[in-house]
Formats: sequence, C-alpha cells, structure tokens
Amino acid sequence: MDYPTRDEIRSLCTEQSFERGVNYHHQDRVQELDIDGDEIRATVRGSNYYDVTIDLVDDAVRSRCSCPYNYAGDCKHVVAVLLTVDDRDTETVSDPEQDETVDVESLIEQTTVEDLRAFLRDIVGEDQDIHDRFVAFVGEDPDKTVYDYKQEIDRLFDDAVSRRGMVEHDTHIDFSQYTDLAETHRERGHVDTATDIYRAIAEAIRENLDRVDDSSGYYGRELERAIESYTETLAEQEFDHERKQPYIQYICAEFIGADPGFASDYYDDALRTLCTTDDDLEYWLEQLDAHVSGVTLDAVLSGESPSKADDRRDETEDSVDTSDGSARDDDFTDNPERTDDVLYVSDFTDGPLSTDEFTGGAIDVEHLAVGTLKLEYFVGDAFEKLRINEPTTVERHTASVEPTESGTTDTKMSSSLQKRRIFSTYAYILEELGDEDALSQLYEEIHLESKRFCKEYARRLIDEGNEDCAIEVVEGGIHTFRSPRNLRWLAADLYEDRDMDEYRTTLKQLFLDHMEWAAYDDLNSVCDDQEWQSIYEEFERHFERDDRKDLVAVYVHDDDLEKAFVELKENADLSSVRQYRDPVATTAPVEYFELYRELLVPFAAGDTGRRHYRDIADHLEEMQGLVPKARFEEFVGFLKDKHSNRPAFLDELKKAGF
Repeated sequence: MDYPTRDEIRSLCTEQSFERGVNYHHQDRVQELDIDGDEIRATVRGSNYYDVTIDLVDDAVRSRCSCPYNYAGDCKHVVAVLLTVDDRDTETVSDPEQDETVDVESLIEQTTVEDLRAFLRDIVGEDQDIHDRFVAFVGEDPDKTVYDYKQEIDRLFDDAVSRRGMVEHDTHIDFSQYTDLAETHRERGHVDTATDIYRAIAEAIRENLDRVDDSSGYYGRELERAIESYTETLAEQEFDHERKQPYIQYICAEFIGADPGFASDYYDDALRTLCTTDDDLEYWLEQLDAHVSGVTLDAVLSGESPSKADDRRDETEDSVDTSDGSARDDDFTDNPERTDDVLYVSDFTDGPLSTDEFTGGAIDVEHLAVGTLKLEYFVGDAFEKLRINEPTTVERHTASVEPTESGTTDTKMSSSLQKRRIFSTYAYILEELGDEDALSQLYEEIHLESKRFCKEYARRLIDEGNEDCAIEVVEGGIHTFRSPRNLRWLAADLYEDRDMDEYRTTLKQLFLDHMEWAAYDDLNSVCDDQEWQSIYEEFERHFERDDRKDLVAVYVHDDDLEKAFVELKENADLSSVRQYRDPVATTAPVEYFELYRELLVPFAAGDTGRRHYRDIADHLEEMQGLVPKARFEEFVGFLKDKHSNRPAFLDELKKAGF
C-alpha cells in the first residue's frame, strides 16, 4: 500500500498546520496507531486527546479528526498521523553488518575484575534507580518503609503540577522506576519489599487523584496495575492461610475505605484472587464485619439493618398507582408536556443518583475517566438535554448508614453504591462457601437495594421452584426501581403460563416505558383483532401526547409508511427524517427530498466547525438518489454558494465527494 509522501501531506494543509503537525510527530504525540490497508486510525495527544480516522480511497485522502479545527485543509493532528505513517512506510533496512549484536559476554570475559568493579561503582553512583535495583539484586535490605516510598512518589506529583496546581490531563507521570524496582525484588523473592512498593504506588496515586486532571484514565489504569501486581506477587507465593491474614486484612480495609470509590472494585478483585480457601473466605467475612459500621452480615441476617427500600416502595406505590390499579414507573399526568428527549431533575426523587438511573441498566460502569463528562456519556441518545424543573440538593440524593460500635474500625458508608458493593461482596463469599441458607437470607434482606440483587434473588427462587415468591420479589422491584426493564421481562416470563391478563399488562408496560419491540410483537401475537385494535389505539394516543417520534417508529414497524410520512411532515426534525429515510422515502422520494432540504438549509446555517460540516455532508449522502442527479447537484451548489465564506465547509464537502 502506498501512503502519502511528505510532499503530498504538505499539499493537504496550510503551512502552519504542516509545521505544527511536524512538531507533534517529532514529539511522539501520535498514539494507538492502527494501520489496516487503506484505513488509518490513531489518537493524538494535544490539548486533549483527539481521534483521527483516515481513509485512502482512489488516491484521495479522506480524514476526520475530533478536534475543533475550522480552517482550510487538514488539521495538525491528521498531518502528524500521516507523517508517522510515512516514517514507518519509508524506513530503510539497515546494514546487517552494522546490526550485529555486540557479544557482551565476550566483553565481560575480557574485562578485569577491577575494571568491572570500577564501572559498576560509577553506574551505581550516578543513577539512583540503578543503585536501588542493584541493592535489590544482591538482596540487601533497602531499609525503606511504605511511607518512604510514598514520600518519593508524592514528590513526583509535586514536580508534575502546573501553575494552576493540577497535574494536567496530558501529563503522565512515569512510575517505571518503582514498578521496575518492585519487579526486581519480586524476582529475587523479596515479597515484603515488592508488596511495599506496589502498595506505596497505589496509595500515592489514590491520595493525589484530587489534583489530577485525569481525562485519559492513565492514573486509574496505573492504580489498577499496582493493585494487581501487589496481589499477583502474593498469589504466586502460595502462602498458607495464616501468612495471608495480614494481607487480607489490609486489602479489605482499603476496599471499604477506597477513595475514589471506583478503586473499591480493584481491591475487591484482589481479594477474590487472594482468598482461595474456606479459611480465607471466612476471615474475609470477619474483616468486613469489623470494618463496616451499621451493615454487618449478622445484622442483615437477623433483620437489625433493614433496607430503606420498603419505605421507598410505599412512597412509589402511593405516587404511581393508576386508576385501573396497575403500577407505573412514571406518572405521565405529572408533567403533560414532558418529552422523551428531556431528562428532568425531578426524575430523581429518592436515594443517590446511580449509574442505573443514567443508563437504564444498559451498561455497568462506576467511573468514567474520559475527559469532561457529558450527558450523552450516561444516556447515549436517549435524552438530548437535562432540564432543571425544580430545586434539588446534594443532601436529597445522598443515602447513608448510621455508624454503630463494631470491631476495630468504624467506617460510615456515605452512599448506597458503597453499600451495594458490600452486599455484593457478602453474596460472593457466601456463594463461594456454599452457604445457601445464609445466601437466601441475605438476598431476602437486600434484594430491594438494587435491580441486580432483585433479579438474582428472583432467579434463585425460580431455580428452587418457588415461582410465587419470585413474582412477589420481581413486582416489588418493579414498584421500587426506575426503568426496571429487565425485571419486567422476568415478570413477563413468569406470568406467561400463569396469568394472561398480567402477561399482557406487563408486555404493554415494557413497550410504553422502554420501547421494547419484542414485547410489542409478543403482545400482538396473544391478542385477538379486537383486543389488539384497542391497545394499538391506546399506543397512538399515548405517543401523540408524549413523543411523536415514537409514533413514527410504530408506523414504520407496522409497515404503515404513508402514515409515517404524514407524521414526519407534521412534526419534522432532521434526525428523524434521516433515521427513517430508507423505509419511508420509498413512498414519495421527491417529496421526501424536499422535506429533507427544508430542514437541512437552516441546520447548515445554524452552526460552524468541521464536525458540523461533516454532519451536513452525511445528510447529503442520505439525500442522494432521492431525486435526479441534476436536482441534487443544484442543491449542493446552492449550499456551496450560500456558505462560500467558509473554506472548511467547502473542504469537507470536497472530501465527501461533493
């Protein structure tokens, strides 16, 4: 594959962009380079991390970069990537004679002991890193504590902070001096020293994260790596239970008190790796009880620490009962003007904000270190904005468990997420120990703490043949949690052969609240024509009131394309017209083109920037083929003339082939 030469790269951009791209290339800012024939992908480190995609098609270079560059030609990030590819492609094969490896063994044999000692003294004296590794190699006690190593690593953070007092997001502290030293001790069998160093790295990173602009997730990964290495060092020793105890005790304490909270998962994984026997697991249980105030296994199983979920359930049932006695997650009469593209603060009425409340349980993530967090990172394209429609406070969304006198260390758990982590760990240990009775008791007490616990408990009851209790548990979860999609599906499975009315009601709610098309089709299949017509009209009324875009989706799903087109014309928006282009445009291609054109013209004028211009080009690609070529080109010409003062716009259209 022939990639662009340096001169060809220069022709793709302005002189300024080329010079800056050269600098970025020389500074090794191009990362994660992936070359697959005529497709090139990379990440470039600039003031942020930018994703670059380059396609080489018919001797043309089509590039995309996530940066905000808005001028003529390609940006410096694209230039840097192409220059990196050019260097890789044009590297010459070196002279084999010059590449022969020097025979170090022979040189050592030829050197006197005195000269070798003198050389070693110089090297060890000049480089503290080599000095420490030499001490580790020969087995001398470095006479350093965890605290000593942490002080040294803290100084690395001190040196890395900018004038605003932060470690900037593109500043990556190199911890290899300490990881290499720990690896040397590990290889020489110095377990305590190796684990001290790994522990120091992990604790120092955690304690300094509040001054790290960690948009790349680098420090989170380094933290995880240090904890993993700490655990692997211990696991490979095959210690007996007594020898493991102090390490289990330490990791469990860190698991409970980890700040930031996502680090708890790393320590939890470490405990699951280290605790391999029943004695280990039982000791782990003891440590949990010793460290957690207000939530102990004995307290949960004895009913002394009841869930707040019962209160939440009562409140929810009071607020969502409908006139026909059925339960709903959202009372649509509370806000008749709300639409599904808006997320309201008032949607969060009890407890802390959880990941499930943002994602509907679609993804399981507790930490996103990817730069400035945006609403769409949590909700995808489910909502377009967050609207503040009533006052809200931090206190309103914070749950806590009051501390009690317990064990040697009292820790106040300040969030339900932390509480759920603890319960999840209890469940794991009991399952590993095979204590089914205790596990069932635990789930009985905690199943309304999270949708996951609720579903797991219901599954256990189903496996035991106790489907009546399983239905009660699932219905309790449906009344308690927002967006209980998976629980409703489980309820549908349970009702299908037991109660057809409840089965149909559950399927209807799955479709109304979650747009589950499988539920829509299942519901259609179990209704006679008269029943289905009544339900279908109910769906139409619902979506006419709440979301016209979903009404279009219903018509398209049922292949009623003429109705879908009428709905699009009456309530047109650009994203819907693009989304339903393939099925609906077949009814009247020219008319569909005109509708698309009327929406695209103001959209094109409404913003600037290459990303916006690429969106316009994408829309134009969708419009091709709807009308004769001459009509389409006339419209493209109109856009070019209207925005002739935007060279970046014209450049993006040219790249797209317009």
